[in-house]
Amino acid sequence: MIKLLIAEDVKIVRETLIHAINWHALGITLLGAVENGEEVLAWLEREEPDLLLTDIGMPKMSGLELIEALKVRNPDIRCIILSGLNEFDHARQAIKLQVLDYVLKPIDPSEIEKVLSNAVEVLRKEREERLALTLAEQTAKDQLPNLSEALLRGEWTGSLKKKKLVEQAIQYVKESYMRKELALSDVASSVGLSDKYVNLLFKEVTGMTINHWIIRLRMQEAARLLKDPAIKIYEICDWIGYADQDHFRESFKKQYGLTPSEYRNKFL
Repeated sequence: MIKLLIAEDVKIVRETLIHAINWHALGITLLGAVENGEEVLAWLEREEPDLLLTDIGMPKMSGLELIEALKVRNPDIRCIILSGLNEFDHARQAIKLQVLDYVLKPIDPSEIEKVLSNAVEVLRKEREERLALTLAEQTAKDQLPNLSEALLRGEWTGSLKKKKLVEQAIQYVKESYMRKELALSDVASSVGLSDKYVNLLFKEVTGMTINHWIIRLRMQEAARLLKDPAIKIYEICDWIGYADQDHFRESFKKQYGLTPSEYRNKFL
């Protein structure tokens, strides 16, 4: 079960969230619901949640300030923002903080259940990946006596090193994809490799080139932002690193089979 904590200063909203959501059906254990960020930080001294659902406009500490504090304390805690502040600047900062989703008030329990269901799926996949990595590391330790010859040839260490370099490249792209001038050479420089070699290495590990990976990431972020009707399409285009709206429209349609406007209309 995924452990979730709610931070919401409005009592009626807090009570609605507690009682209107079928937490068990979502695979979630609701730890509790508190009024502000300071109470969240105090709660963390006793027990850490996997997921935080937090309002933005709270006394003592805003939801965004709370998320920043959580990132320092435990970056594995994932966050969803709940807010009546229908402003793009808040969405922009939320994206920088890598929140899972951004839900506007007034709250709709069915919409929140969908968002939470997606969040649970993300967290479960992350757990599976961590478990797989742990098992792989344990297997490697168990097989160490039989790996001496491979280690001497550099096969084992070479494979791990390639994976680590690609992970570093991916992290750089995630932090930089909003830059319009982001290029393959920038990614290569971030890991200290040539353009050609890093692209070959990236494709070997992920199955796609760096440019294709950047486009896919940008389109995924665009699709997420398009669900919020308050954010203009040209703002999304600018935010994800596209200088030309026509280019953005073509890339999005190629990825999803719909133009940005058509995709947005599905959620209106």
